[in-house]
Amino acid sequence: MYRGRVRLLARLVSGGAICAGVLLATPASDLAARPSQSCGVTGALPAAPESRPHYALVVRVHRGLKLVTGTLTVTFRAPLDHGTDRLVFRLWPNGPRYATVGARLAVSRVRAGEGASVSRPDPTTLVVSKALGAGQPAVASMSWRLVLPRKKGLRLKGGGDSIRLGSFFPLLAWDGSDWARDAPTTLAAAEAWTSPTADFDVRVTQPPGLRVLASGRRVGPGRWQARAVRDFTLAAGRFDLITGTARVPGPVRVTVGVEKTAGKRKSPQAFLRSAIASLQRYSALYRPYPWRTYTMVGMADLPEIAGGLEYPTLVYQPAASENAAHETAHQWFYSLVGNDQARDPWLDEGLATWAESAVNGAPPFEHATIPPESANRIGQPMSYWDRLGERRYFLGAYLQSYRALLSLGPRPEVDCALRRYVLNQAYRVARPRDLLLALQAFFPDAEQKLEGFGATF
Repeated sequence: MYRGRVRLLARLVSGGAICAGVLLATPASDLAARPSQSCGVTGALPAAPESRPHYALVVRVHRGLKLVTGTLTVTFRAPLDHGTDRLVFRLWPNGPRYATVGARLAVSRVRAGEGASVSRPDPTTLVVSKALGAGQPAVASMSWRLVLPRKKGLRLKGGGDSIRLGSFFPLLAWDGSDWARDAPTTLAAAEAWTSPTADFDVRVTQPPGLRVLASGRRVGPGRWQARAVRDFTLAAGRFDLITGTARVPGPVRVTVGVEKTAGKRKSPQAFLRSAIASLQRYSALYRPYPWRTYTMVGMADLPEIAGGLEYPTLVYQPAASENAAHETAHQWFYSLVGNDQARDPWLDEGLATWAESAVNGAPPFEHATIPPESANRIGQPMSYWDRLGERRYFLGAYLQSYRALLSLGPRPEVDCALRRYVLNQAYRVARPRDLLLALQAFFPDAEQKLEGFGATF
């Protein structure tokens, strides 16, 4: 997630508003046009796992835009090398940050076949107990009802002229070998979840006059499909739309929607230029963007200092500003290569901060001072950063991870190592050691240097 603008730098350094990216003088389009360095890391991305989960999701947005209901059917297959005795779904709208402002996700009529039982060990966790042998599939279905929060600027937004639904339904929490049970974060709009690569088939109904923008691609009236992604998000409202094509080198349809009701706002054309430049630059550096569509939604309730929100194939930006470079970088570092965001937040936010400087021309707030409590702690989990707050989280995890990677050696070689990391870990949930192995191919002393910044392997 990106936060902030250039004029907030003084506040950041002095202890004020948190920022995590900056648009600098070098035009993104110029940087995107530069060829990537040749480093000998070749090969196509692997195919997404054939046994990935499948979600069939029905979403009904009610009049007034404060209530959403629906149904969910999920097919999950236990790994081939071992079974499991449960399915674990996370109900993220019930986390403390959202519950205190009125959000609530209720689940009913849970079914998973003979012998299944249901429990709720905490507000954000739904456990369906069911024995599955190695490679055995299970189908779980349920109804759900979501009351949206009263506060704006979060991943969930309702009321007024538009709605935004991020991580809004019961979401599987599989990390590739076990179920992730991390506590939700308390930081504003921060993320702390793990989810597997999956397919989504979604039907959406909304009040008349509103347009839906969603993950993946529209395949019919009110129908959306997203393939090999970790989550599904949608916005409904009144948008000025513009489309374009990114060549990565194959064509990717890029859609930008900016809320018509926004007062101060950037033009859709500005968002589109930055989105295309970012997609093309990262595709050259880290391997081509693997999906057919990319959508950027500028929303009026996201203030400039609150920044963007990343989801696979769709990101949100404040209508009045943009840092497409950071949020687009998350399409590689979180969406394509996943991680446990509660345990290892630096693997997505740190790598996205590194990547964005390849488009923006320089690192964000390169000379900001790292406070002692944030210094040399890039490997800390979200439970640590929750206690320190957003400003120290940015300085300790975003900015300091950039500095840690910079300490390894020349930037082109770091990017080559990240290219190897993407090829090796695409569609998986990576751990810090997976990143280290890719880096050590270019920097034998990577472990010692990164441990000096607080990474743990």
